[in-house]
Amino acid sequence: MIGWITPILAALILLPNLVVVVMSFTASTTLQFPPPGFSLRWYAEVWQMAIGDTASLSRLTESFRVSVMIAVMTSVVCVLAGVPASYALVRYPFPGHSAVEELLGLPIVFPAVVLGISLLILVSASGIEFGIWQIIAAHAIIFLPFMIRNCMTALKGVDPALEEAAKTLGASPLRTFVEVVLPLMRGGIASGVLLVFIMSFNEFTLSYFLYTVDVFPLSIWLFQQSNTSFSPAIFAISALTIFFNAAIILIVDAIVGKRDGALQ
Repeated sequence: MIGWITPILAALILLPNLVVVVMSFTASTTLQFPPPGFSLRWYAEVWQMAIGDTASLSRLTESFRVSVMIAVMTSVVCVLAGVPASYALVRYPFPGHSAVEELLGLPIVFPAVVLGISLLILVSASGIEFGIWQIIAAHAIIFLPFMIRNCMTALKGVDPALEEAAKTLGASPLRTFVEVVLPLMRGGIASGVLLVFIMSFNEFTLSYFLYTVDVFPLSIWLFQQSNTSFSPAIFAISALTIFFNAAIILIVDAIVGKRDGALQ
């Protein structure tokens, strides 16, 4: 009986994504499931939407570019902050250590709607137009704990004796960290970056409160399109987003897997 639980849970998780992919190939102009026929017409329409005007990028292409830029910059911020923070939490016990670890999890359980409203109030009160950085800061706040948790898990598997041996041989603490610790943490850092990138790329709630006319993520574009004209083309774009996320996961897994294999 227990052996059937995992396949059932996997099916429940994947079923909505499967419906989206199947509907993206429908030949009908209505949202009929199962589709009466299959066609690539909606992918062709998405291609025309992406090309847009010859003089400038279409709104779809621009929103995709903005989402990728936000996800990349959020990942960079989380790496720069998360790796040193995880090292300090694992290697340097201090008073209140447990409390700090618990506080790091607050953004995860804190309602994103409330956090989005709070950040919107702060941005409005400052009177400064931060542009894309206000969304990057919001994403970094809520996704940083995921990066730290992944890095902490990887670092706990690194024997402190290796660092002591490097220092005994004359390596400075910085060189020990860069040449000994970081390579051994590579898997945790890569998984953290992957997780942060995908969640940031698909994040809607925080982006909804902080987007502007010039900073228009793909999730907001999809939301507005689904409100104005719920065309099956929306399913094609959503399916392409699923394929994009899956491709990133496979590429990162292949790169990190090969390097780890070479080390072994």
